[in-house]
Amino acid sequence: MKITSKLVVQMALMIPLLVAMMLNTQVTPADEMEDESVFTPSYLSYDDIYRDFTTKKMCKRCHPAIWREWERSMHAKAWEDPIYQEAASKVPDRDKTCDPCHAPEPILITGIGQMPKLRETDRKYGVSCIVCHIDAHGAMHGPHESTNPMYHANVTSEAHAKPTELCATCHGQPSVPEHNQVDSFRDSPAAEKGLNCASCHMPAVKRQLSIHTYDTVMVRRHTWAGSRSVSKLKSAVNLKVVRTEGKAIVRLTNKAGHLLPGEALRAMILEVKITDSSGAVNRDEQVLISASSSKPETGRLLPGETRDFVYSLSETEKIEVRLRYRLTPTTPETEWVTMAEGSQ
Repeated sequence: MKITSKLVVQMALMIPLLVAMMLNTQVTPADEMEDESVFTPSYLSYDDIYRDFTTKKMCKRCHPAIWREWERSMHAKAWEDPIYQEAASKVPDRDKTCDPCHAPEPILITGIGQMPKLRETDRKYGVSCIVCHIDAHGAMHGPHESTNPMYHANVTSEAHAKPTELCATCHGQPSVPEHNQVDSFRDSPAAEKGLNCASCHMPAVKRQLSIHTYDTVMVRRHTWAGSRSVSKLKSAVNLKVVRTEGKAIVRLTNKAGHLLPGEALRAMILEVKITDSSGAVNRDEQVLISASSSKPETGRLLPGETRDFVYSLSETEKIEVRLRYRLTPTTPETEWVTMAEGSQ
């Protein structure tokens, strides 16, 4: 650009005006600001952020790693999951007992621990970033305070640092005992050790919290691995076969932090086969362990519980045991997951 003498004069005349504007600008100290002022006008409102989430996937731009984990998780698929839709279709009052937790309004607005409210729109997003993190002002709550992105306000939240009560909003409703894992967790060995839901279902990872930060911090993966994770199922139980005089003891120990299986539709099947020295099968049975059982010995295992199943066994017989996991009553046997095996 060619700089002329006329341009230089115009620029010189603007300098006093700019200085005057700066001197007349009043800055309010942070400690004199009202509480609400931290949310406006510097940050976008709740409506703005909600719109940007649904239309622009804005969370993905600053938190790409977390977004990738969430969009592959069952939280993201909570509403559209065909297994859920099939099961919920058989519940008469699903809009009151089932759907509110599969497409909820933000729980920081409806209340932590309170039964969520079903969203009227955008249900396909299931349990999204908005559901767990946003408040009525548009501020995002989490366990770490992020670098100020000038997009949303950040609130460091103890409820997110130790999220058991947050999780209980959907996973601990007394009115829906079939899907209540948190009540059994509260009296578990895991809880006594100071663990919480995230300890197992949101593994710790060290990384940047967002693209606006330079330091790496210890955060949590947004995967929520559970009953559809083979590795998680294998780590949930210990199976041991003990042979004594004239019998075999099949010993199951619940290593999960809550009831096992974790909810009413799930079941574990203990498969036992006893053969003689020639390989002929003398006994072959399946024991169903689930919430539907009316017998304590085949009901769900309490956290930390050890349960014995005893079988007569001669010196020449062999026992083979396998524990398998069935996701729903209609899951074909070919899709049952092997949790543990043992023999004697």
